[in-house]
Amino acid sequence: MSLVTDQHSRKYPLSGLRFLVTRQDTPESSLSILLQSQGAAVLSAAMTKIIPPESWQSFDETVKGSLKIDWAVFTSSNGVSLCVSRLKDLQIDPQFFFSKIKIACVGQSTSSALSKHGITAELIPEHFQSEGLIDAFSQYDLKNKRCWLIQAESPRKTLRLALKKQGAKIISTPVYRTVPSGKDTSFLLEELDQAKLDWIIFASPSAVQNFHQVLPDRFWESLMVKPKIACIGETTASFVKRLGWSVQLRPEIQDFEHLVKALCEQNSNIGIYP
Repeated sequence: MSLVTDQHSRKYPLSGLRFLVTRQDTPESSLSILLQSQGAAVLSAAMTKIIPPESWQSFDETVKGSLKIDWAVFTSSNGVSLCVSRLKDLQIDPQFFFSKIKIACVGQSTSSALSKHGITAELIPEHFQSEGLIDAFSQYDLKNKRCWLIQAESPRKTLRLALKKQGAKIISTPVYRTVPSGKDTSFLLEELDQAKLDWIIFASPSAVQNFHQVLPDRFWESLMVKPKIACIGETTASFVKRLGWSVQLRPEIQDFEHLVKALCEQNSNIGIYP
């Protein structure tokens, strides 16, 4: 657990508000810092952690195989990080390996993660989720093109099915899996019991699921009133609603900057996140 506040919070739109962030911040993408910069007090409690897949066999076979790959598709910065790490373990230079493959990715943070390794994405959808990538790919002829989906274990089937419908030949290899963080979350019960939190932010269905599992039954009904819930992505929001909770905010553009901007617009009478 970590709590971050801004000492000059009175000047900022989220002054006096207390947020629970349920994901692990990374150097490439820190939601906590964005919230803090707008005056929020931030409680960090990652519900999940990212670890390598149970087996690298399908990934290694794809990398070492003779099949020509036309597109490599990354759906998260986690996928980039684990993919690059594995290529280095195999004594393969990531930049050289991807130099003759077209790259598509979901989101600016994923694109930035690729850029740090000298890899440039050709296709980045306007809407930062799989559905946006599907729309972007509709402008390309994918018939008989090999599209390599570099994703988590047990990903959503939406992207795979849509590309296959366009005639693409799909190669799918897991490069990471999401598991419960296993960290002590007892402090959350005190926060909820004393109604200290104003907002909970979820960025993935797995975070919602793990939060639900650590939450005693007596808190379920209270979450229908307070704290408010903000989500990244329609899939995450749908998962929240299935549990009987309401989603008060989901930005149209699914990234952290637009989430924080929307929170500022909703909560501020003194200005808007630039």
